[in-house]
Amino acid sequence: MVKFADLQKKGQKKKGEPDSPPVEKVMQEKDSSFDALDWYQRACKFLERCMEQVRSDDNLDVSEGERVVEEIVTAHSQGFLPQELLIQALHGESDSSFLVTNAVNVAVYAILISSTLALPRERQMELGLAALLHDIGKVRVPDEILYKEESLTEKETEVIQKSPSDSFEILNALGEKYQYLAYCGLQLNERLDGSGYPQGLKNDEIDAYAQIISLLDLYETLTHDQPQRRKITHFEAVKEILKTQKKGFHREFLKALVNTFSLFPIHSLVQLNTGAIGRVTRTFKENPVRPKIEIIVDAQKRRVASPRVIDLREQPILNVVEAVAAESLSS
Repeated sequence: MVKFADLQKKGQKKKGEPDSPPVEKVMQEKDSSFDALDWYQRACKFLERCMEQVRSDDNLDVSEGERVVEEIVTAHSQGFLPQELLIQALHGESDSSFLVTNAVNVAVYAILISSTLALPRERQMELGLAALLHDIGKVRVPDEILYKEESLTEKETEVIQKSPSDSFEILNALGEKYQYLAYCGLQLNERLDGSGYPQGLKNDEIDAYAQIISLLDLYETLTHDQPQRRKITHFEAVKEILKTQKKGFHREFLKALVNTFSLFPIHSLVQLNTGAIGRVTRTFKENPVRPKIEIIVDAQKRRVASPRVIDLREQPILNVVEAVAAESLSS
């Protein structure tokens, strides 16, 4: 199990190995050797194969997952991670099930937050693979429960809450090398204050990877449509997490969430105090409330013919008043 205190100690950066660049500087140039859409589709197919292996009681093979995680870690560390990948994870749609896209999105988030937390490469690799497989136990939940749009009954909730134990059983079969995956899956729903399940663990009894991935999973779930709930904006999600989960997650992880994705992440829509609406094109760790935006709707609510870019850090009289849901703009 990975302890919080030891999180940054394993796999120290080798001499000459570049640091992972911060998110606001990673997404500027697209490197032709890393195809964001191809990577995303391969990650989805890997998860789908894993789920089929579990359903068929075959031995789980995670080698392809390790390869796709290594690719994203390498691209990120070299500054060649294209912004299309983050946009896909934050805002995109997919033909795969929400269970698959949730895991892939969380894996992308995990690699990004790992550099905010200054984790060494080996930790990034482990965290990324754990993110891909964190909810594998839910493959054993019947579809009529997993995709039910009405409120779950008490018995149906018990079935859902058994999935962490199923994740542990599935991942523990991989052997000692991957035992960290099993602990992560088992403890995903634990909280620092002991309010989680299945064991009601507290503080550093909880695996550090499980804490990070649980936070990212919550963020992803809130900002994407689910069978029982419609998504909210990323700004609303951060506000809700900070309001309701202060006792559930380490402060360092909550801070890293905001620093990694900002209050208004890239490609999200915001309204200015003038009434104009813009799309965020770049965020800044040192000033998360003043991103760079591209104006797409003017103050008179008219679509602009030629979008113009404004850096709010250089425009003191302008400020963001609220996040805007993409659906409301299209209507």
